[in-house]
Amino acid sequence: MLRAWCVHLLVFSSLVASAGTSSNPAQPKQKNAPTELPVTTLSAQARNSFEKAMREFEEYRVPETLQDLRAATKADPNFAQALILISRMTTDPAEQEATRKRAKQVAVKASASEQLLVRWLAGAQENQFLPAIGAMNDLLTKYPRDQRLAYLAGDWLMQQQRYEQAVAVLERAVALFPDYAAALNDLAYGYADLGNFEKAFAAMDRYVALEPDQPNPHDSYGEILRMAGKLDAALEQYRMSIRIDPNFGSELGIADTYALMGRELEAREEYDRAIVFAPSNGDKVQREMQSAVTWIRENNRKQADRALSDVARHAHSAGLARLEAEAHLIQGMYEPDPNAAMKHLQAAQDVLSEEHQISASDREEELARILRVRTTRGVESQDMNLASNTAKQLQTMASTIRSQVVQICYHGAAGAVLVAQGKFTEAIAHLEGGATDPESMRLLWQAYTNTGATSEAQAVASKLAALNLPTVEQALVVPQFRVSLVSRAGQP
Repeated sequence: MLRAWCVHLLVFSSLVASAGTSSNPAQPKQKNAPTELPVTTLSAQARNSFEKAMREFEEYRVPETLQDLRAATKADPNFAQALILISRMTTDPAEQEATRKRAKQVAVKASASEQLLVRWLAGAQENQFLPAIGAMNDLLTKYPRDQRLAYLAGDWLMQQQRYEQAVAVLERAVALFPDYAAALNDLAYGYADLGNFEKAFAAMDRYVALEPDQPNPHDSYGEILRMAGKLDAALEQYRMSIRIDPNFGSELGIADTYALMGRELEAREEYDRAIVFAPSNGDKVQREMQSAVTWIRENNRKQADRALSDVARHAHSAGLARLEAEAHLIQGMYEPDPNAAMKHLQAAQDVLSEEHQISASDREEELARILRVRTTRGVESQDMNLASNTAKQLQTMASTIRSQVVQICYHGAAGAVLVAQGKFTEAIAHLEGGATDPESMRLLWQAYTNTGATSEAQAVASKLAALNLPTVEQALVVPQFRVSLVSRAGQP
């Protein structure tokens, strides 16, 4: 199962490249230096709960992980490492904020290394990305043989969409510990996200062989098979996961796969099952949102509007501002009337401007997504003043916020404006480095085509047409793009 927790850091590559090596090679290693990140607690009960939570984390049993981390902090309220990991994993924004603040307060009672861990994970939530990455790299340098730390770092890098850096960290962990199942899981995802499915399948085969009786290897294999377009095989793996553990949650994977297959009614039935067993309000609302997207795939705007309005209300009641804003954002993406679309986008932005418990990174990244869509809708309605001004607003954000999401949104918006102006070469410069979302990939294909870069255009077209992600962006762009390719191929 792919981690859903939630950057193009301008200095990320150089920082991560040094991970696992000494920052001062000439300095001799200390004798009897610890090889693993310390765990500071005076409570044996807290330590036992923490170790149990970490084993569950490596098996991707997130609800159980959180339950045992909470037990650890109940036994020891000053357990900084457990607190910051709760903040990292929870989908409850109130709990995220409370545990992050508490972790920072009590970190002075923990080891210096655990203080680095708090600085890393708290800083990422607070848009302090450069100090956060520096702290992460200091930890990886200090504990190059700590497999769990390497897994935590690789997993986090995956969520930041820094796949090459994640793969580098995870490959080192697997080289040291070839049977470390958790790292193999994330490594397979990293390979898949880089388009290397041969390596992804090989890593996944090893993962399944190591833990054949666990549900997550099959759930993860299902997702990677789906990414590769092997949808029937993906369903087989998800069903195997359910047979092993009916409570694990692989119904969600079946629902997402049905949605991509065009079996929307069956998808909604599976989403309904997944919603019933959702471990938190955040998971429940997210699954409701996925179900609502099936109406978009069916081009049933009336039902989509009704479903997404319900999602927004549920998110509001649960205090989930980011998901509430996302529901309005999606409505602004598919609404055909430009004026109505802008009202939805303004509603999304208004949610973020209200008083909510939401991390700085979640707030700014969701705002960037809204502005990216506002730029696109401005281009579509030929309101180039709106599109250009919104892209400039994103440029200002990107100059100070090193989030991958913000960077991608800015370059996508700038590329959209330049393509609309016929400045295809300039657009390519923006889109080549950050064209990971379907709309930016479509724009890059258009820019390549108009500059005569035929082979590059064909490569992007193949990648876009093969994109099998259960997202609204894929639903709005990819099926239509596939049809257009068939039409172009049939032209004399």
